[in-house]
Amino acid sequence: MKLVVIGGNAAGLSAASAARRGKPELEIEVFEKSNYISYGSCGLPYYIGGIVENSQKLITISKDDFLKKRNIPIHTNHEVTSVDFESKTVKILDIKSNKEFEKDYDILVIATGAKPLIFPSLDLIHPRVFKLHTIDHANHIKNSLIGKNVQSGIVIGAGFIGLEMLEAYSEIGIKDLTLVDIQTVFKSKSKDFIFKELKKNGIKLKIGSLVKQIEPLSDKRLKVELQDGTILKANFVQVSIGVVPNTGIFNDSKLKMIKGAIVTDEYMNTNIPSVYAAGDCCTVYHQILKKDAYIPLAPAANKMGRIAGNRIGGRPTDPFPGVLGTAIFKVFDLHCARTGITLDEAKQLGYDADKIFIENGEIAHYYPNKGKMSILMVFDTKSHLFLGAEITSPTTLGAKSKVDVLATALSAKMKIEDIQKLDLSYAPPFAPVWDIILIAANIARKKLK
Repeated sequence: MKLVVIGGNAAGLSAASAARRGKPELEIEVFEKSNYISYGSCGLPYYIGGIVENSQKLITISKDDFLKKRNIPIHTNHEVTSVDFESKTVKILDIKSNKEFEKDYDILVIATGAKPLIFPSLDLIHPRVFKLHTIDHANHIKNSLIGKNVQSGIVIGAGFIGLEMLEAYSEIGIKDLTLVDIQTVFKSKSKDFIFKELKKNGIKLKIGSLVKQIEPLSDKRLKVELQDGTILKANFVQVSIGVVPNTGIFNDSKLKMIKGAIVTDEYMNTNIPSVYAAGDCCTVYHQILKKDAYIPLAPAANKMGRIAGNRIGGRPTDPFPGVLGTAIFKVFDLHCARTGITLDEAKQLGYDADKIFIENGEIAHYYPNKGKMSILMVFDTKSHLFLGAEITSPTTLGAKSKVDVLATALSAKMKIEDIQKLDLSYAPPFAPVWDIILIAANIARKKLK
């Protein structure tokens, strides 16, 4: 039996490894377009900012170790250019030799991941128009900026990467930075804490603005024109407006997709027999929205890959339960997290939804270095179901511990009164005697019917 895996990162390598554990005799080959495998792309901003010393530290396991320890050969710089599902063959381009060849398979795993979304108006080929999705992208940014006396930059996109990269650019000495987007990750009052933190660190904000076009002024200077006529100029521009599934080679195939994202069942089967898919090229089931959605995040990709590999290897495995949209990110010294759905999404689903928003001390008021954190809680006033939350905190521990508690509450389908009863930990260095989650639940209960 021959297993071919397209993609050598989280989902693809998790699938290959799990399949090998189940069937040691299976013939497995992995084909990866880039020169790198098994690396944490979420760490790229911290590599650029110097917190991570070199790109090799981002790599979990090397290509040589995959072969030696798991008997899985990985072919880097090999791009799968097409798949024939009828004949069960893939066409592969050896990028270095520019030669194309075919490989047949019995089982196929598609783990092609995502790629940066670029609108035509922003798709300018220029040495200082950056995108960030791969180690090669990160190396290009570092080589273009560090030690080059770059003074200013514009980041288009206030998502996770855009926000994190503002700190990275500041760390390497670029002080004149502008953030442009129509909105940020949080659309509620939580966003005010993000704006305050950005302004505190000297970031200029153009939130509520759309970019009309980017124009070159020279090899080291660019002009960004906004829809309202505002003109911005800088030494570089980063475009980080999101990602889309990297599934272009399947556009004319029978593979079922929604807006380019491959649809699978809970065991990662596609609609084509013997073909699995996992990771950022796929939809995921959202447990609260109760529908497939495109939420490309690393934890789900790893789980999906392992489930696909277990099925291929004949090992027992639980189905993929879906996601809650739980995420956490850092904006300079502000730590932000979210889980579940927003108030608008809850109302669209037909809930009699409401929300509460509070600020409170993260630790005991008398303990040194105290700071305030915020929590937004969304719930249904009729069924009392808890539906979602947003958190901002001055510490990593505060944001992560709270969002993980609330994500667990969502998984357990807890009601507001259930959250009120939680026995949460207390000590002055960690929390006030009334944890902010309990305070929020107490206030939310007053709005229940």
